Amino acid sequence: MPRPDRSRAALVDSAATLFRRQGYAATGLNQILEEAGVKAGSMYHHFPRGKQQLAAAVVETQGAAIEQLLHRFLATDRSVADIVERWIDLLVAGLAGDQRDGCPIEPIATESVNASPLVRAASARAFQGWCTAIEVRLRSEDWSDDDAENVALAVISLIEGALILSRIAGEPSALNAAKPAARALLRG
Repeated sequence: MPRPDRSRAALVDSAATLFRRQGYAATGLNQILEEAGVKAGSMYHHFPRGKQQLAAAVVETQGAAIEQLLHRFLATDRSVADIVERWIDLLVAGLAGDQRDGCPIEPIATESVNASPLVRAASARAFQGWCTAIEVRLRSEDWSDDDAENVALAVISLIEGALILSRIAGEPSALNAAKPAARALLRG
């Protein structure tokens, strides 16, 4: 059983995996508690608003981790197109390992559009953070503000859409097709 100071992290980590693989609606609190090795009292101590608040914390945590990685990789001398291609390769590898894996945010975000304003807002912030990371790099390469914003949004949309299609198909062709499409967008 995790120590009380570790129970929040255990809940977020366990819920992240379950939400990513099963979706928000298909994941029950009892399953999260069992997977995390945490009692219900601890869950409601950390997340008094229940599953919605836990899902928002998952989105914020996972979204921020991806944003930090993007900033770190985009701060290198590698081209944005190379970085995006490597990101897509990692998604392909993740799906090869487990077809239920994919974006840690999309399954929760899609289900929360009408169900939870709290989770929807957290999801929107996470996706915007990823777009902003790409925008900042493109602006540093003398792209106009409008072009940087539009292309960053298109790249994130392309990756997320391709990931959904690849997960549904059970094979990576949509993700593989996204690589040259992203390169074309990033040529400016």
